Amino acid sequence: MQKLTRILFTTALTLSILCSPTAAFAKAKIQIAILLDSSNSMDGLIDQTRNQLWQIVNFLSKVRKDGEVPDLEVALYHYGNDSLPSSEGFVRLLTGFTPELDLVSEKLFSIKTNGGQEYAGWVIRSAMQELNWSKDPADFRVIFIAGNEPFDQGPIVWTQSVNLAVKGDTLVNTIYCGSAESQERQLWASGAILAKGSNFNINQNQVIVVIKSPYDEEISSWNTKLNETYIPYGRQGRIGQQRQATEDSNAGANIAMRGASKASEYYSNYSWDLLDALETGKVKLEEISDESLPEIMRGMTLTEKRTYVAGKKTERERIKKTIRELSQKRTEYVERQRKASTDKGENTVDSVIIQSLRQQLAAKGFKLQ
Repeated sequence: MQKLTRILFTTALTLSILCSPTAAFAKAKIQIAILLDSSNSMDGLIDQTRNQLWQIVNFLSKVRKDGEVPDLEVALYHYGNDSLPSSEGFVRLLTGFTPELDLVSEKLFSIKTNGGQEYAGWVIRSAMQELNWSKDPADFRVIFIAGNEPFDQGPIVWTQSVNLAVKGDTLVNTIYCGSAESQERQLWASGAILAKGSNFNINQNQVIVVIKSPYDEEISSWNTKLNETYIPYGRQGRIGQQRQATEDSNAGANIAMRGASKASEYYSNYSWDLLDALETGKVKLEEISDESLPEIMRGMTLTEKRTYVAGKKTERERIKKTIRELSQKRTEYVERQRKASTDKGENTVDSVIIQSLRQQLAAKGFKLQ
């Protein structure tokens, strides 16, 4: 009888797990770790990555897996900088995997270049050992490492580090920021080949030309309205809201591209925005104290709070829809202008990242709309 009871209990538990929404409808995940050389000669590389982060996000917003938008997580390291401890291989983790892209942008703008020893093997090993990589074989895992010094520099053997990525089913794409004829480039290519990734050579000092469109000002205006739909809550509320405003300012001439990213499903701020936190199930409205809410919501009944939140959500979706429509028109306009231009923007960090993602995501079963 006890044996039958255990069998029935195990069967019921298994069915419960299999039939739960999380198990049945778990979304695919894209994990991208970006490893940037921040030595003196890499100012151009850092600037390109800062300025084109939103271009990469906008490309990824068109990717689907099993008909759904995958979850996106980005991690960021910089290395090869004398301001970092030599005992840590001149390597610094700026953020682990996070879906909050404003945090990634903030960390990119915090990087200050300085001379140093560029240990590619060390930073790849750190990324593989320290980051919370998905164990699901259906998910997409990739490292992008960029630099211009010998790939075998430092005490950590690069082949051992890259083999950690191979064992973790993680692609390694290498971006050499130096002369295409340099002998040093060959080792960078070897690193990518070993990890079944791609190797690129870019001009890190190439200035990216931002093509203005007739839709930019309108997108910027709607972006400001979008910010007004965010409801800061908890300890991170004020910090997150200020970060959002700062990264809008940091976007500069790229504010239209950033606006498009903010209107996509990848723009999540559940650590500080009440709407995103409720949407992802991180919090329940009835469990949040008045002190954790913005002043306008304090003293409201639960029904009034739900009405207020629902109104902000409706407004946000309306604004996002408008931004998406304008961004589509802007994309079509910019593509026409680029085709007529001699500057095709094909030798910058964003272009090679998008090129490799397009091919590698497809090989993993992800589809581009």
